[in-house]
Amino acid sequence: MTKSKVYYANTDELTMGDSLIDRFEHLWKSVGLNDWIKKGEIIAIKTHFGARNQTRHLRPMYIRKAVDLVRQAGGTPWVCEGVGIGWEWHNPELAMSIGPGFVYLANRHGISTGTMNAPVVMDDGIMGTEVFHVHNEKGKYIQNVAMALGLRAADKVLILSRFKGHDGAGFGGALKQLGIGCVGNEGKGGAHFGGGQNIYVKSPDNCSGCGDCVRICPYACLSLDENGKIVHNPEKCIACIMCFDKCHHGKDMEKERVFALRRRVPSVEQVERMMDNAGGVVKGIGKERLRYFNIAIDITSHCDCMSAGGNLLVPDQGILYSEDPIAIDQASVDLVTKARGLPMSPAETGINSPSGRIEPNERALEAENQKLGLYSRFVDPESRPIIAETQLAAAYSQGIGSREYDLILVPSPQQKKKE
Repeated sequence: MTKSKVYYANTDELTMGDSLIDRFEHLWKSVGLNDWIKKGEIIAIKTHFGARNQTRHLRPMYIRKAVDLVRQAGGTPWVCEGVGIGWEWHNPELAMSIGPGFVYLANRHGISTGTMNAPVVMDDGIMGTEVFHVHNEKGKYIQNVAMALGLRAADKVLILSRFKGHDGAGFGGALKQLGIGCVGNEGKGGAHFGGGQNIYVKSPDNCSGCGDCVRICPYACLSLDENGKIVHNPEKCIACIMCFDKCHHGKDMEKERVFALRRRVPSVEQVERMMDNAGGVVKGIGKERLRYFNIAIDITSHCDCMSAGGNLLVPDQGILYSEDPIAIDQASVDLVTKARGLPMSPAETGINSPSGRIEPNERALEAENQKLGLYSRFVDPESRPIIAETQLAAAYSQGIGSREYDLILVPSPQQKKKE
């Protein structure tokens, strides 16, 4: 297996004039990104804006620094995000599931055209339906990948991720951004819920005939029959689950629900589906047009899409860069695994999960012990110890990178003086 290069700015002896932002800039220039970016090129900076009341999402100063560095290199930056699945009934003005709501939420989190000095855009449109389909012959479950159209419009794409644990995938970094963040709602629905063929009308008699789900369905796969009851066309459905959220709010899910899944997609399969998407996105954009940064700070067991920050798992590790999305995530996983867990982290306290409390694992406080995946709340309990490995192995099967890497420390000028 060919080794990939992963470059690394650590957090040792941070001081005035040598902050992690300074080291970010030094790392950027050291790896030759100013040569990769050509004058006038549109550079999409794909990041995550954070869910409503999320307190651990990537801090705006890192995104703004990336924007400034793109401009200094002669490029034209866009700050991009994709629409989330579902329909957030509780606060549509600050909703991840609607383009304007997500942009407004980004503003609330300090990510705006004014603060970023760049357009802040949804790369898959208002409803997550602006996509470009890429055939991925290596996909185990998904061969027709719905890549966000806005990313294809850019000349090059910079994936800027906060590396962290993840409630459904073990960890979230470059691969998760590719497999979920860079696809439209069709790709997200295909990964999480098995696609439109897995949705069906379980209880048509419970339908009130209000038509709200029909109105918001982005692919017109819903209609009302002559009796005013809902009809679902799975051939058009993308499993965006807008109908679920719009119809089921406030109802007893077992007694009153109208829509349901034919089967629950197991956690391991979900992650494999995500990596099918990732393979298609890399193919659709092109390896040479993609670069990756993992900002490994504020490392929690929660994803940015959760409306909670969560306690930290390990100390901040630093910033990693690579041309290889698997290698950068493998290196990030290894750094977190080798780090000593923090007191009062989930490793010591456990977490409460919708499916029951996840008890602490004292060994995760020690160095060289697994920390990612053990506290993934929505992962099947038996799959938690293997879910991080599943993501890396599934990505490798797509042929988009290597799990073998050389970790190359890039010391800042101040660190070099102390050597």
